[in-house]
Amino acid sequence: MSQKNADALKNAFAAADQGDPVPLVELYDDAMTWAGFTLDGSQRIYTKAEFLEAFGVLAKLDESRNEVISCDVIGDELVTANVRAYRRLGDQELDITMVMTHRFVDGKVTRGTDIVPSSFERFWSDTAITV
Repeated sequence: MSQKNADALKNAFAAADQGDPVPLVELYDDAMTWAGFTLDGSQRIYTKAEFLEAFGVLAKLDESRNEVISCDVIGDELVTANVRAYRRLGDQELDITMVMTHRFVDGKVTRGTDIVPSSFERFWSDTAITV
């Protein structure tokens, strides 16, 4: 089951990068929680709605892409993904690989985390963009 989940994750991110966020939104369970980063580099727990709302900041950029470059499957429920995240605003660029973990239950992500390098918060600080 995990390989099917990994494939769904890759396909959903690819669709979102092509302008169709529906598969990605539908991949996340409505009751999901996500341990992720704020733009200042601190971490917090997000609900699905807050997690998706946080992606809205990408609309303030000149360019943004997310590409799943590899996945590892662990057992029947866990998928880790190395995700290349590219962001650009004017001359400011961020090109990193972040690590995301996903727990799938019945084909939906119910819990997740991400970890990013320190250049993530430097980029957001340099651009002065806030949510």
